[in-house]
Amino acid sequence: MAVRDTIKAKWFWYCIFTLGCWGPWVLCSKLGSRDIPANGMEFLFAIGGVPVALAMLVGRGFGLEKSVKGITYGLIVGILSAVGQLALFAAFRSGGNTAVVTTATGLYPMVTVVLAVIFLRERLTRIQILGLAFAAAAFVIFSLS
Repeated sequence: MAVRDTIKAKWFWYCIFTLGCWGPWVLCSKLGSRDIPANGMEFLFAIGGVPVALAMLVGRGFGLEKSVKGITYGLIVGILSAVGQLALFAAFRSGGNTAVVTTATGLYPMVTVVLAVIFLRERLTRIQILGLAFAAAAFVIFSLS
């Protein structure tokens, strides 16, 4: 029953679509980072987002957000994303193994979980804590030469 409900949920299909975009995105990031430096990749990354942003604006009938708090968080997201992306491009360019770099940076949800526990007072079950431990162990094992 739970599997059937998950498959019917919108969020599940948005996640599948995200995976379909981000897998090739990482490959293109690595390939591009071989030929141009991280700051060039970051500039092109930002330019590549402009058509999507414009499409979203047109889709909303050119209506802009009015929540100052929401806008502030949105801008913080953009800044953190850009700085993190710059570091990712630099990691690829510095000769980092694509599989290891992607796996290491893919552990960002662990940081999110810790922040959610600290700031949002969310609680983890024992099985979720075990999952975090396995993820950390898998990264260590995966990154061994």
